[in-house]
Amino acid sequence: MSDYRSRIDLAEQRIEHGTRERSAGADDRARAIADEAARRGRGGQDELAAELGVSKAAISQAVSRARNADAPHRALPYDTLDRLLAAELRDVPPLPAVHWQALAWIVNGTVIDATWVEQPGLFLSYEVKDLEEGRIPDADRLAATCQGWTRTQALAVIDAILRDDTATLPVKE
Repeated sequence: MSDYRSRIDLAEQRIEHGTRERSAGADDRARAIADEAARRGRGGQDELAAELGVSKAAISQAVSRARNADAPHRALPYDTLDRLLAAELRDVPPLPAVHWQALAWIVNGTVIDATWVEQPGLFLSYEVKDLEEGRIPDADRLAATCQGWTRTQALAVIDAILRDDTATLPVKE
Protein backbone atom coordinates (compact mmCIF):
# COMPACT_ATOMS: atom_id res chain seq x y z
CA MET A 1 0.00 0.00 0.00
CA SER A 2 1.33 3.41 -0.93
CA ASP A 3 2.02 5.94 1.79
CA TYR A 4 1.69 8.92 -0.53
CA ARG A 5 -1.17 10.47 1.46
CA SER A 6 0.81 10.53 4.69
CA ARG A 7 3.79 11.92 2.79
CA ILE A 8 1.58 14.65 1.31
CA ASP A 9 0.18 15.44 4.78
CA LEU A 10 3.71 15.71 6.20
CA ALA A 11 4.78 17.94 3.32
CA GLU A 12 1.78 20.19 3.85
CA GLN A 13 2.57 20.42 7.56
CA ARG A 14 6.14 21.48 6.73
CA ILE A 15 4.85 24.07 4.24
CA GLU A 16 2.41 25.46 6.82
CA HIS A 17 5.19 25.59 9.41
CA GLY A 18 7.41 27.45 6.96
CA THR A 19 4.62 29.89 6.15
CA ARG A 20 4.09 30.62 9.86
CA GLU A 21 7.83 31.06 10.37
CA ARG A 22 8.12 33.48 7.42
CA SER A 23 5.19 35.50 8.74
CA ALA A 24 6.64 35.58 12.25
CA GLY A 25 10.01 36.63 10.82
CA ALA A 26 8.39 39.46 8.87
CA ASP A 27 6.57 40.57 12.04
CA ASP A 28 9.85 40.50 13.99
CA ARG A 29 11.59 42.52 11.30
CA ALA A 30 8.72 45.03 11.30
CA ARG A 31 8.89 45.36 15.09
CA ALA A 32 12.65 45.93 14.96
CA ILE A 33 12.21 48.66 12.34
CA ALA A 34 9.33 50.27 14.22
CA ASP A 35 11.24 50.20 17.52
CA GLU A 36 14.33 51.74 15.93
CA ALA A 37 12.28 54.40 14.15
CA ALA A 38 10.61 55.30 17.45
CA ARG A 39 13.97 55.35 19.27
CA ARG A 40 15.37 57.79 16.70
CA GLY A 41 12.37 60.06 17.04
CA ARG A 42 11.35 62.65 14.50
CA GLY A 43 12.82 61.81 11.08
CA GLY A 44 13.73 58.32 12.25
CA GLN A 45 11.77 56.64 9.49
CA ASP A 46 13.53 58.71 6.83
CA GLU A 47 16.95 57.93 8.35
CA LEU A 48 16.15 54.21 8.45
CA ALA A 49 14.97 54.21 4.84
CA ALA A 50 18.25 55.74 3.72
CA GLU A 51 20.33 53.49 5.98
CA LEU A 52 18.57 50.29 4.90
CA GLY A 53 18.37 51.29 1.24
CA VAL A 54 14.60 50.98 1.04
CA SER A 55 11.83 53.41 0.30
CA LYS A 56 10.15 55.51 2.95
CA ALA A 57 6.94 53.67 2.07
CA ALA A 58 8.58 50.36 2.97
CA ILE A 59 9.50 51.73 6.39
CA SER A 60 5.99 53.10 6.85
CA GLN A 61 4.54 49.69 5.90
CA ALA A 62 6.84 47.97 8.41
CA VAL A 63 5.75 50.34 11.17
CA SER A 64 2.12 49.70 10.27
CA ARG A 65 2.69 45.93 10.22
CA ALA A 66 4.35 46.09 13.64
CA ARG A 67 1.41 48.04 15.02
CA ASN A 68 -1.07 45.44 13.71
CA ALA A 69 1.00 42.32 14.41
CA ASP A 70 0.11 39.95 17.17
CA ALA A 71 2.25 40.02 20.27
CA PRO A 72 5.47 38.17 19.56
CA HIS A 73 5.36 34.53 20.51
CA ARG A 74 8.12 33.49 22.81
CA ALA A 75 9.62 30.32 21.50
CA LEU A 76 12.81 28.37 21.59
CA PRO A 77 15.39 29.18 18.92
CA TYR A 78 14.58 27.63 15.55
CA ASP A 79 17.49 25.18 15.71
CA THR A 80 16.68 23.81 19.17
CA LEU A 81 15.51 20.44 17.87
CA ASP A 82 18.67 19.98 15.78
CA ARG A 83 20.86 20.84 18.76
CA LEU A 84 18.88 18.54 21.06
CA LEU A 85 19.18 15.60 18.68
CA ALA A 86 22.92 16.23 18.25
CA ALA A 87 23.39 16.33 22.03
CA GLU A 88 21.42 13.10 22.47
CA LEU A 89 23.41 11.40 19.72
CA ARG A 90 26.61 12.08 21.67
CA ASP A 91 25.20 9.98 24.53
CA VAL A 92 24.26 6.99 22.37
CA PRO A 93 26.63 4.12 23.14
CA PRO A 94 28.82 3.01 20.25
CA LEU A 95 27.69 0.07 18.12
CA PRO A 96 29.60 -2.07 15.64
CA ALA A 97 29.49 -0.65 12.11
CA VAL A 98 27.49 -3.66 10.91
CA HIS A 99 24.73 -2.78 13.39
CA TRP A 100 24.58 0.83 12.19
CA GLN A 101 24.42 -0.43 8.61
CA ALA A 102 21.57 -2.76 9.52
CA LEU A 103 19.68 0.05 11.26
CA ALA A 104 20.21 2.32 8.26
CA TRP A 105 18.84 -0.39 5.98
CA ILE A 106 15.83 -0.83 8.28
CA VAL A 107 15.10 2.89 8.70
CA ASN A 108 15.46 3.63 5.00
CA GLY A 109 13.10 0.79 4.14
CA THR A 110 10.46 1.57 6.76
CA VAL A 111 7.69 4.14 6.75
CA ILE A 112 8.36 6.15 9.88
CA ASP A 113 5.34 8.21 10.75
CA ALA A 114 4.00 10.09 13.76
CA THR A 115 3.22 6.87 15.64
CA TRP A 116 6.96 6.34 16.02
CA VAL A 117 7.30 9.41 18.25
CA GLU A 118 5.98 7.60 21.31
CA GLN A 119 8.27 4.55 21.29
CA PRO A 120 10.84 4.76 18.51
CA GLY A 121 13.35 2.47 20.23
CA LEU A 122 10.74 -0.21 20.73
CA PHE A 123 9.59 0.01 17.10
CA LEU A 124 13.21 -0.20 15.90
CA SER A 125 13.72 -3.28 18.07
CA TYR A 126 10.64 -4.90 16.49
CA GLU A 127 12.04 -4.21 13.03
CA VAL A 128 15.41 -5.72 14.02
CA LYS A 129 13.65 -8.83 15.39
CA ASP A 130 11.68 -9.13 12.14
CA LEU A 131 14.88 -9.51 10.09
CA GLU A 132 15.71 -12.94 8.72
CA GLU A 133 17.66 -14.95 11.23
CA GLY A 134 21.39 -14.68 10.63
CA ARG A 135 21.06 -11.52 8.52
CA ILE A 136 23.12 -9.58 11.07
CA PRO A 137 25.25 -10.85 13.94
CA ASP A 138 23.89 -10.38 17.46
CA ALA A 139 20.47 -9.21 16.29
CA ASP A 140 18.99 -9.87 19.74
CA ARG A 141 21.58 -7.62 21.36
CA LEU A 142 20.94 -4.90 18.77
CA ALA A 143 17.19 -5.15 19.42
CA ALA A 144 17.79 -4.86 23.18
CA THR A 145 20.05 -1.86 22.61
CA CYS A 146 17.39 -0.12 20.52
CA GLN A 147 14.79 -0.84 23.16
CA GLY A 148 17.09 0.60 25.84
CA TRP A 149 17.51 3.97 24.14
CA THR A 150 15.57 6.90 25.43
CA ARG A 151 12.88 8.26 23.13
CA THR A 152 15.09 11.18 22.16
CA GLN A 153 18.15 9.01 21.55
CA ALA A 154 16.18 6.72 19.24
CA LEU A 155 14.75 9.70 17.37
CA ALA A 156 18.26 11.18 17.09
CA VAL A 157 19.51 7.93 15.54
CA ILE A 158 16.57 7.79 13.13
CA ASP A 159 17.07 11.45 12.20
CA ALA A 160 20.80 10.96 11.54
CA ILE A 161 20.06 7.99 9.31
CA LEU A 162 17.26 9.74 7.40
CA ARG A 163 19.51 12.76 6.80
CA ASP A 164 22.25 10.38 5.60
CA ASP A 165 24.49 11.69 8.36
CA THR A 166 25.66 8.28 9.57
CA ALA A 167 29.17 9.62 10.18
CA THR A 168 27.81 11.10 13.43
CA LEU A 169 26.80 7.68 14.75
CA PRO A 170 29.34 6.36 17.30
CA VAL A 171 31.07 3.25 15.99
CA LYS A 172 32.53 0.64 18.33
CA GLU A 173 36.07 -0.26 17.33
